[in-house]
Amino acid sequence: MKERLHELKWYIKVAIHFGKLSLQSVMEYPLNFASGVCVELAYMMIKLVYLYVVLSTGMNVGSLTPDMVVIFVGTYIFMTGIWMLLSGVNNIPDQVVKGDLDLIMTKPGSLQFLQTFGKYNFALAFPNVVMGTVLMVGGWSLCKIPVTLSSVGSFLFYLITGIILTYSFGLMASLLVFWVTSLNAVSTLYAALWDYNNMPMELYPKVIKQIGTFIIPIFLVTNWPGMAVLGKLDMIQIIWGIVIPVLAFWLARLMWKAGIKRYTSANG
Repeated sequence: MKERLHELKWYIKVAIHFGKLSLQSVMEYPLNFASGVCVELAYMMIKLVYLYVVLSTGMNVGSLTPDMVVIFVGTYIFMTGIWMLLSGVNNIPDQVVKGDLDLIMTKPGSLQFLQTFGKYNFALAFPNVVMGTVLMVGGWSLCKIPVTLSSVGSFLFYLITGIILTYSFGLMASLLVFWVTSLNAVSTLYAALWDYNNMPMELYPKVIKQIGTFIIPIFLVTNWPGMAVLGKLDMIQIIWGIVIPVLAFWLARLMWKAGIKRYTSANG
């Protein structure tokens, strides 16, 4: 148990160190950082147009009031920031194609950890994480949700499971490079699926909601935190929201191991 705890502390220290190095690297060229933030802000304004339409018209989205929708949109923007932050995950296809994965194979520690948490993109992540947090807090206030241990705990729990799903789904999409020549079609498909979370799943027909929950569970990433704090999750959904992140992380781990075997055999 002590060895496990010591190992966990070591990985946390290394992740923080990687974060510092990534931030220092970005700040060497502050103009690049500023331009990246500006570009992402432009994309964010497009995302916020949908929210503006809902708020300005006072239109309900299914059983959700406009104030409730603010929480869901904020969660989507926040998770988009987490996805952007994990540049180590998004860079896997380039690393594999160029053979750069060899450079970290001999280093101590988990290869998956060193690759996926070895670099962060703060420029793209920063505006999304900040705006997402502001909207989540603002939506919480507008809905007059009591700030209790139960409400905050349930929201944070499914926010963490959403982060796990963001990591796992993104990793699995990137790992397909070990089996296919080009990921252009996969990346386009994954981006399209991700953007289904731009608005709450209540907006979509029942068949789409069922597919996005049980077959391709992309809705769990951004809908479950808001639904949990608003008391809109039934028992099956509560359990499903716990099982799927664990299963997705396990599948991503299996894909990583299988992919690395193919990579090693291809490079001797």
